[in-house]
Amino acid sequence: MEWNQLQKFMVVAKEEHFSRAAELLNMTQPSLSQTIKRLEEELGYPLFLRNGKKISLNESGRIFLQAVIQMNELMQNTRMQLEELNGKSHLNVSIHFTTASKLLPDLLLYLKKRNPETQYQIHQWQAEKEGDEDDIQILSSDLEHTESLSEIEDILLREEILLALPQNHFLLDKEKITLNDLIQEEFISLNEYWQLGKEIKTAMERICFVPKATMIVDNPNMMRELLRARLGIAFVPSVSWASFAGDEIVLKPVEGINLSRYIYLRTKPRKYLTKEQKECIEGIKEFFADIQKRAGEH
Repeated sequence: MEWNQLQKFMVVAKEEHFSRAAELLNMTQPSLSQTIKRLEEELGYPLFLRNGKKISLNESGRIFLQAVIQMNELMQNTRMQLEELNGKSHLNVSIHFTTASKLLPDLLLYLKKRNPETQYQIHQWQAEKEGDEDDIQILSSDLEHTESLSEIEDILLREEILLALPQNHFLLDKEKITLNDLIQEEFISLNEYWQLGKEIKTAMERICFVPKATMIVDNPNMMRELLRARLGIAFVPSVSWASFAGDEIVLKPVEGINLSRYIYLRTKPRKYLTKEQKECIEGIKEFFADIQKRAGEH
């Protein structure tokens, strides 16, 4: 059993198609099929269910794939450690940034000033499963009402969900705003492709309040412009939107709503972190700690 054989098996298992896998591996389909057949003969068990050109892992294949993935991770970690030991730098750091996008430019300026030689690859729109390949992930979740909060050590920021109102809106004259005040109000919402859109929808469902949504938009910039044009009101995160909202939009709490979201940092389990990756993580923590501190002072 050769390492090259196992890597080809992983590609076939992911693609579930010999021709596509062969194309990715830059080899012929018959040659790849023979490679997998020899692997199965050596193991003594078939690894795939075959139905014409379509294939899928059987139970033996699923067990074997998990073992191969762990071996691959160990090999990658060992290679990185050996390279660092022998003086090789790893200046490219990839970050999957899915939340609080308005903070991203300031974060990158901070990181570049702190570690000017490091090159950052930023991914925002890929699926979370694809994001597992990135060195560092910055995610958000409505964690306050789930058991997973205690499992996440690297919480970067907690921010309240507040009501965004355009200047001169009549609700600004009220000493306290309640849910009853909002029943007939028209809301502007982000669609559920945005994590924030999903979080706010889930939070509203939990308190049994369904906003009268008249405009669902696909980006925060449009949401802000519609707010400025007085075409509705919205629920937004307090810290991320504090400077983004500008003077024409006022953020106010709503009595009876105690909702927060958390921004947290995650790295791939069992992944060896290089010196550059560790420095990037420390820089991210410093940046968000300063953001949280300044938010608490206001």
